[in-house]
Amino acid sequence: MILWLIPAVPSQVPADDTPITTPPPDTETHATGPSTATSTEQTKIDRVTAFIPLPPAADPPPLESPSQPLDAAGYQTADFATRADSPNPADEIWSAYIDLWKSHYKSPSQPELRSLFGFPVDADVLITDRRGRVAPSELNWRPGSFRVWQTDHFEILSQADDVSSRIVAEALEREYWVWTQIFFPIWSGRNQVAAIVRDWERENTSAADHLKSRSSPARLQHGQRHRVVLLADQESYRATITTAFRNTDTSAVAASTGFYSDTLRLSFFFPQPDLASLHHEICHQLFTEASANASRRRPTRGQTFATATTEDFWLIEGMAGYFESLRYEQSLAYVGGWESPRLQLARYQALIGGVPIASLEDLRGTRDDVQSKPDLARWYSQAALRTHYLMDNAGPTKRRGLLKQLADLYSQTKPNAETSPTSNDAANETNPAAILRALRVDDAHVTRNPAKGDLTTLCLAGCNLTSQGLSKQKPLHGLTWCDLSRLPLTDADVLRLIVDTQQLDQLSLEATQVTNQVTTLLRGANQLRELDLSYTAIDDSALKSIPPSVSTLWLTGTNLTDQAIDTLVALPRLQTIDLQRTTITERGLQRFRQLKPNCQLNPLNIPE
Repeated sequence: MILWLIPAVPSQVPADDTPITTPPPDTETHATGPSTATSTEQTKIDRVTAFIPLPPAADPPPLESPSQPLDAAGYQTADFATRADSPNPADEIWSAYIDLWKSHYKSPSQPELRSLFGFPVDADVLITDRRGRVAPSELNWRPGSFRVWQTDHFEILSQADDVSSRIVAEALEREYWVWTQIFFPIWSGRNQVAAIVRDWERENTSAADHLKSRSSPARLQHGQRHRVVLLADQESYRATITTAFRNTDTSAVAASTGFYSDTLRLSFFFPQPDLASLHHEICHQLFTEASANASRRRPTRGQTFATATTEDFWLIEGMAGYFESLRYEQSLAYVGGWESPRLQLARYQALIGGVPIASLEDLRGTRDDVQSKPDLARWYSQAALRTHYLMDNAGPTKRRGLLKQLADLYSQTKPNAETSPTSNDAANETNPAAILRALRVDDAHVTRNPAKGDLTTLCLAGCNLTSQGLSKQKPLHGLTWCDLSRLPLTDADVLRLIVDTQQLDQLSLEATQVTNQVTTLLRGANQLRELDLSYTAIDDSALKSIPPSVSTLWLTGTNLTDQAIDTLVALPRLQTIDLQRTTITERGLQRFRQLKPNCQLNPLNIPE
């Protein structure tokens, strides 16, 4: 049994965070779904649920029924996912903190709970703004050229418009509270919670009654606000990054869509619809600034953070990639799960591209080592994949160990620190086959874990899904990439799943059971750039529905004839097409080459 990073005795808060290192039994307490032929690993809940500030007039849906506990209803909070059936009193403090949030969810207008969290009486988040006067010297901003927006936990120096600034302010405050629930053992506010929930008999006393019984009102105190810079647009963002960090190589940072500087204690963003970069960088910022042993002061000259020198930098970035999956639905927050954005590319690479699962040795290296890798995108994908697996699929013991390792990393801040390889390799190494099984979701898993929130990317290619499992998934809006290759799905399945195609950039239905009827999906897909209908039953008549925006077209193994040539030639942006294993004759192909000489034809070179 591990005594977590908060006190073993709730009534006494120690000054250090030294845990007892006896490992807990490797048992799992996740609820499982109906009896199926699949393993428990494939049917358990694969994400955590967290709670967010709600306005007093909110009317959220019921969280659970009297006969159905929280986990059995398809919800799993972070404390439950990690505790491994532990009787540890420190875990009970975490659980009590989650219970406070559950009480707020069920009764958003309850005044003692609103006071505890510092919520305003008439809104979910208190936001103020004023004219900016003094900005950090690195920004070179004149007085009055920006506004300062403040919430309880953030200060935003903004040159963006008021609407965008307010959206970011609200998002930041929600993210803060979600982060505290998921990473409670690392959070600096955990000792305050320990004092507030002391002597709370949760079985007999409601949260509100416990708070009322205190001699003085309970309020979670916060220190200095976390600072965020919000630029007007991407061009301003790049210019600011280049200026603020002129003494370093800023090319990679300037090409990003968000950045946290641990030396300046500042995050940099610009308004954008997708908040993934915000989730990622704010996760870095909170680990650095809101951890129990964190310092909010700028580091001194020569001071080196263990997070920069550790050989386990994969965990630093992997956990931020995990937090990118934060999304909201019906007044709840979700993190992790098979639909996490970072898992979509990893799933494609592993199940379709045949890219092997990276070993821990492949991932290890310092920040400088990683940034010099030739295939940085693959490294980030594999780091996020391993972190997702350890957090969502490997069981509470692995998850617990990972959080302990993170706490150790963020508690080391020493001048000229040199961090040797950690002793966590055995705990973090896992069988690649287990990771592959977790990626290859099936009907039982999707039924148990339907996607939550809005998705922009979806790759289920190579999974063990059928129409039955996909029918449990809600229709999706706003997809930019969708890959359903090699699934036994019909026209009706695809048309039900994909509601609109206005933002769709890539669509792959290779080796599915779709016919010409699926082309009704392409109406209005004016942003579609790549389309794969290979090895489907479509014929010449389906091509008339292909939007003119398509530049890459895969039609291998379809029922096309020479009559399709004129329609294909008429596609104005077509640059690459594969027509092998169709009934198009060599004469038809030659005609295509003459009429479309700059288009790459049959690049796959499939052997006869």
